[in-house]
Amino acid sequence: MVIRYVMSPHRVIKTEREQKLKEAEERARSRPRVFKEPKKCPPLGMESHRMEPDQLSASSMSQYIFAPQRARLNMQGSDDEDDMRGGAWCANSEDKSHWFEIDARRATEFTGVITQGRDSLNESDYVTSYFLAFSNDSREWTTIHDGYADWLFFGNSDKDTPVMNQLAVPVVARYVRILPQSWNGSLCMRLEVLGCPVPDPVDVQYRHNEVTPVDYLEFKHHGYSEMVALMKSVHEECPNITSVYSLGRSSKGLDIMAMVISGNPTEHEIGEPELRFTAGLHGNEAAGRELLLLLMQYLCKEYQDRNPRVQRLVEGIRIHLAPSLNPDGHVEAFEVGSELSGWTTGHFTDQGVDIFQNFPDLNRFLWDAEDKGLVPKLTPNHHVPIPDDFETNSSIAVETKAIISWMKSHPFVLGANFQGGERVVAYPYDRFSKPAVSHKPHSRKKRQYEDEGFDVTEWGRGYHEEPEEDWRSRGYAEPEEEQRGHGYDQNPGYEDNRGYDRGYEQNRGYDQGYEQNRGYDQGYEQNRGYDQGYEQNRGYDQGYEQNRGYDQGYEQNRGYDQGYDGHNQGYGHREEEEDDRGRSGGYQYADPEDETRAIPDESLFRWLAVSYASTHLTMTHNFHGSCHGDVAGGPHGIVNRAKWKPITGSMNDFSYLHTNCLELSVFLGCDKFPHQVELAYEWEKNREALLIFMEQVHRGIRGIVKDQQGNAIANATVSVEGINHDVTTAPTGDYWRLLNPGEYRVTARAEGFSPVTKLCVVGYQSGATACSFNLAKSNWDRIKQIMALHGSRPIRLSYGNNRAQSPAVANGNRRVLHGNNNNNFSQSSSVSAERQRRLRIARLRRLRQLRLLRLRATTTMLPPTTTTITTIPTTPETTTSWYDSWPVEEGQSSTPGGFTDSILDYNYEYKIDDY
Repeated sequence: MVIRYVMSPHRVIKTEREQKLKEAEERARSRPRVFKEPKKCPPLGMESHRMEPDQLSASSMSQYIFAPQRARLNMQGSDDEDDMRGGAWCANSEDKSHWFEIDARRATEFTGVITQGRDSLNESDYVTSYFLAFSNDSREWTTIHDGYADWLFFGNSDKDTPVMNQLAVPVVARYVRILPQSWNGSLCMRLEVLGCPVPDPVDVQYRHNEVTPVDYLEFKHHGYSEMVALMKSVHEECPNITSVYSLGRSSKGLDIMAMVISGNPTEHEIGEPELRFTAGLHGNEAAGRELLLLLMQYLCKEYQDRNPRVQRLVEGIRIHLAPSLNPDGHVEAFEVGSELSGWTTGHFTDQGVDIFQNFPDLNRFLWDAEDKGLVPKLTPNHHVPIPDDFETNSSIAVETKAIISWMKSHPFVLGANFQGGERVVAYPYDRFSKPAVSHKPHSRKKRQYEDEGFDVTEWGRGYHEEPEEDWRSRGYAEPEEEQRGHGYDQNPGYEDNRGYDRGYEQNRGYDQGYEQNRGYDQGYEQNRGYDQGYEQNRGYDQGYEQNRGYDQGYEQNRGYDQGYDGHNQGYGHREEEEDDRGRSGGYQYADPEDETRAIPDESLFRWLAVSYASTHLTMTHNFHGSCHGDVAGGPHGIVNRAKWKPITGSMNDFSYLHTNCLELSVFLGCDKFPHQVELAYEWEKNREALLIFMEQVHRGIRGIVKDQQGNAIANATVSVEGINHDVTTAPTGDYWRLLNPGEYRVTARAEGFSPVTKLCVVGYQSGATACSFNLAKSNWDRIKQIMALHGSRPIRLSYGNNRAQSPAVANGNRRVLHGNNNNNFSQSSSVSAERQRRLRIARLRRLRQLRLLRLRATTTMLPPTTTTITTIPTTPETTTSWYDSWPVEEGQSSTPGGFTDSILDYNYEYKIDDY
């Protein structure tokens, strides 16, 4: 028996194709070398996104996430199931022929192609060989031919390293196709095309609007030695306003160079804020480095030409420019060049460290203290100390240590670091952390008056002089409150359980002085109103909201004065709308589970970010989405880093928590290392944004903290009420606090001095508001000695006229129970429930009596007649107490609790603690 094997037609075709490909590869390897220098043209803009999505097409795609728009060079993907993003264009494996097409939209001299594999952690997909075809109408295609056969180009040998193939002779066409012939794994690729647009005589009139380089600016990429030479040349040209210095050395011994530009560059001047711009944290992010070199030249030349705006900047700010914080990575990326520099080429230091996220993690230390309620009384909310093992920690790069030393040696106020790979401004926090459920901001008010010696447990209970005014009663919004639910109370259950008068302040009880959700009697429990026994977390008068009565436990739907019911419901409805609107921040909406811990100066950071992004020429033009599809920056071009790409130990978080400097990150574009022909356009896009951002350093308040003899006080703390982050004074006693317009209660404190509080107003006009302080010596040392004599136990103090405490007294008209500091009638006290009920009723009655007394004192003005005005005193009408109708049991008086004091002889200056 003879068995015959018949090969299928498909296998025959595949075998023939493999044979032809093998022959083409052999011809390509034996092809003689052409030593002619090819024409150099810049990239058409696949990586920089100048090539729009509708200019890209392909024969097929394996999935939607691997669409042709994902074929851009250095495109970053994600294998995360919750956020799948293709790291390349991938073709459908079932197709027999594959191609990727680019439409240049005009006649172009094509000079080369750069290819790259798929960005993936798990797969290794890349094209190993391909043909090139060109067309002018996308119907008839011409493949590059060597005279004998189609010219085969060799592609990649791994998925990350870019490989460039240049054409010996440029090809003029409008369309270009890449025809993959062999590949590793799946057919996936990223690419860039090099070409020079052919001049069109018809478009001459439009070329007048193109950016033309300024004569005195040098638009080119600089190596490390060239950068140092340029900085020295700028200093030689403007020696009176510039100074060049080194921050330290890199791991390879290269100096980390910086330039200071100021009217007096060699020393800090009192009252002059200091600003820093840094770049080159990652050596392959060349756009930021070149921008700072251009800014040096620009400020020097324009200052000499007496540009008034530049003169104000130079003479009013001490500007520090550090263009290359990672000189080792700078050298590595520059040697490879802009076209072949990969995503991570020169990104790290010589020791393999990412400098930007190599700083000590201070967030965890501060947030743990906040969750335990230790901030700011026991743990400062600023200048968080560096861990003790910092100097010996081998994971901290030498570049990072040099940068930290630089940060601490200058009183920086504002800063920005320039990066690449995206087009957005990111503000801190950079580390993600969900807010603790029990986390509540601790009032600056309480801390302030504790430091001044007030007994805070007594403050606000029965006293009529309040140490602090209500912001809203003056018609101003409380500064930094943000309308984001970050007010004085973050208890999520408190939203619909507000106090006596919601119109005065959100989440406060009858008296603002009671502080943070305390009702008339703070002692019952935090976040409880007058009648805890009848409803949890309710304020003094729930009849003002949701049809609840003055005492819900006795009669439903009756308020203290039902005439006020609708009025106060209006307040509540308005505040709920404002709170819902505020949570979005006006920029992006996030699910509750995605909410991260907000930075205390969030509104200010958002303003700083918007000030740069909105004046940048293209940063807000994100209608095509982000560079890699992973940014939710919205139309404003800004994003919170923790919600975008959270990292630990970032430079921005460290700067905020350890120094006075507010710093954010500016991502300049999708292409980290743009071709030098694009530098002129990059400068024009960023020039105005750079100047505007520098001018923001004069936003807020500034001043000097001195003692009574006029001596500057160094390291004094300046705090702003409502913002849980303080700043300190420089060694010369001056300080700067960036703030948005508004009224702020500012307090200055120093060791051995009594704190001083001032009201400082920040307007909308340019320039910071002067707000200086003169502190007097305190008697705190003597107070400590007295406390030591009493065993360091708290000494009960009393303030106010005729408010001295008295021992327990019992008489017919008044019953006083004298307790200790913490006797707040809580549920855990030994007082019986019946006694608590009687005391509660007595307080309600006294408030009723106070209201009647005010009615007696007021007068009613009748409408004027022709010439006279008649004033008629108001006659109080007879009223019946709401409890008079209660049945009187045996052994009880007609008034609850047995109280028989009358309106006329009652002493209205009382303290709750007396009962």
